[in-house]
Amino acid sequence: MRIVTLMENTAVSQEFVCSHGLSFYIETRGHKILFDMGQDGGFLENAKKLGVDIGSVDLAILSHGHYDHGGGIAAFLKANSQAEIHIQKKALGEFYAHDPDGVNRYIGLPPQWRENPRVVTHTGDYQLDAGIRIFAGVTGRECYSPANDSLFASMNGHHIPDLFMHEQNLLLKEGDKMVLFAGCAHNGIVNILKKAETFAPSGIQYVIGGMHLMKAYPRQEEQKMFCTGMAEKLKNHPCKYYTCHCTSVEAYEMLREEMGSQIHYLSAGSILEI
Repeated sequence: MRIVTLMENTAVSQEFVCSHGLSFYIETRGHKILFDMGQDGGFLENAKKLGVDIGSVDLAILSHGHYDHGGGIAAFLKANSQAEIHIQKKALGEFYAHDPDGVNRYIGLPPQWRENPRVVTHTGDYQLDAGIRIFAGVTGRECYSPANDSLFASMNGHHIPDLFMHEQNLLLKEGDKMVLFAGCAHNGIVNILKKAETFAPSGIQYVIGGMHLMKAYPRQEEQKMFCTGMAEKLKNHPCKYYTCHCTSVEAYEMLREEMGSQIHYLSAGSILEI
């Protein structure tokens, strides 16, 4: 399995575009998968530099209904004429961030592609192919990030706390390896990993994605305490972790202090071979 980070908040060098967002190209023995598309078409520029043919992607998956993961949908639909994009139906809702300055900022997906026949909606868990499972509906709240507290969904004209039922995660099996992909892990990577393990009795070897720890606490000592507790939970699972995006480099360093070489950071332009 080959995993190429096409978009992330940071880049391995100035050669690559970076912005607040996430996009992975995943090449398995049977599929070429795009997992998330960043906030715009910048991932296409990096794909070209990395020798990734977006036109050959045969399966696309959107982790949740936020702009920094699905803003590039229109660019993808233009660059690729074949692949379906699989999302949770609830990802079509309206989502907002309540910023500290009092602004209620729209962070949902652009609406113009919603009637596109290549956008396929689902409710709950589903399987796309042998070895490709998508799951949603994570309800645990262990190590749940307070960074979620400012995120809301619109319902009947009112903003209510987002429960992230529009979030879905990808579990890939290839040979004897199980790999879990999460976009932002709004529902908590500890809780997501626990549900993933119910589909993987032999265990999960790799966990890849954001952990939504950016500015979770206003004070560094509080952030450190949360990350330390979370690291202890993650260390109990025999996985290698590759994180990025909404985890933040600062929180990653805090996790790494506890987890050592069990955790690594992925930037735009990085290539991981499993």
